[in-house]
Amino acid sequence: MDGGQKMKIYVHTAEKKEHGWYVTCEASLQGLKPKRHMLVDSDACAFVYILEASDAFVYVVMPKEVWGAIKEALRTNEPMFLVGSDITIELEGIHEEVAYLIENIEGNANYGEEMEQAVTAFFA
Repeated sequence: MDGGQKMKIYVHTAEKKEHGWYVTCEASLQGLKPKRHMLVDSDACAFVYILEASDAFVYVVMPKEVWGAIKEALRTNEPMFLVGSDITIELEGIHEEVAYLIENIEGNANYGEEMEQAVTAFFA
C-alpha cells in the first residue's frame, strides 16, 4: 500500500452464472463504487479495475487466471460482477475499458514486452 491511499484487491477465480460473470475476492466491498475506469499493471501482467471509496481508490487486480472470463464477457457482452465478502458490485463499463486497453496495448511496447505479448496472444 503506497501512501496508505491505494488498496489492492486480487481476484483469482471467475465463474459464469445466470446473470453474467462473477469474479471473487476476499475483501469487503462496503462503501465502494465502480469508477468505470481501468488501468494496466504491466509488472503483474494484469488488468486493474478501479473502485472508488469516499477518500481513496481501490484497485481490483485481474491476473491472467481471469482473462478467459473477461474475454468471454466481452464477446457476449454479459455483465461482470465482483463478489466480495459482504456485497457484490457490478463492474460497470468494463467492456469498453478492456476493449480500449486491448486496442492500445497491441503492438505497443510502452506497456512492456511481456504484457503486450500476453494481451495480443490472448485477445487477438
